[in-house]
Amino acid sequence: MKQFVSFCLRGHFIFLFSFWLSSGSTFSQNVEFQITAPTPLKGRKAILLTRERVFASTVHSIKLNEYPVGLQMSPDLLPDLYELNVSKMKGSLSFFLEPGTVIRLDTNDVSKSVVINSKSNPDWQVFQSTIQRPSDKKLAQYSAEESRSRKQAKTDSLNYWTEQKAIEYKAFIEKTGEFILTHPKSYVSLYLLKSNWYAFKDKRLLEKLDVSLAGHRNYQFLKMKKKGT
Repeated sequence: MKQFVSFCLRGHFIFLFSFWLSSGSTFSQNVEFQITAPTPLKGRKAILLTRERVFASTVHSIKLNEYPVGLQMSPDLLPDLYELNVSKMKGSLSFFLEPGTVIRLDTNDVSKSVVINSKSNPDWQVFQSTIQRPSDKKLAQYSAEESRSRKQAKTDSLNYWTEQKAIEYKAFIEKTGEFILTHPKSYVSLYLLKSNWYAFKDKRLLEKLDVSLAGHRNYQFLKMKKKGT
């Protein structure tokens, strides 16, 4: 069993997560990432989840002052999008996990934590700041107006805001498609294609991705989806 270590460095506890990756073959790969946490967070529970477009699944839960536990994962799962939450702290952090990733926890808001040593995460941050968050903000505004119109029984207004939501969703899909085309080697593009597959399935975007992504499980999953299996 591999030994896990947590130690104090300049007032910060460093917690080393080790993922035991295995596939159906005899091949396995040991992948590690770190969470550095300010001393006041000692004893908090950290929860790591996989992220899909509309749901999350718990992968691992651990107290920040405990030794981490190894997880068995297939090596074709990374890089991919994950979410980190910490008990008694607001916010959550979505980030692309891959070997060597380091997360420097913020003291008050998990979403403000810093992610380094992940080659995919900068692409994810660009997508979030330029496409996802602006679209989410518009949709939230349109949904609020739609709800207000429904309560006031204003049919014309309700139809208008419903249409605006549809227009914004179409714009979001178009911008996401452009992002995928301009980032063909990015695992973020692969994730986005999978998450929005039914909007893109007839646009042949999978064929536009670089062959370096072909070993990832998401790529193989989409290939089977195209074949109708």
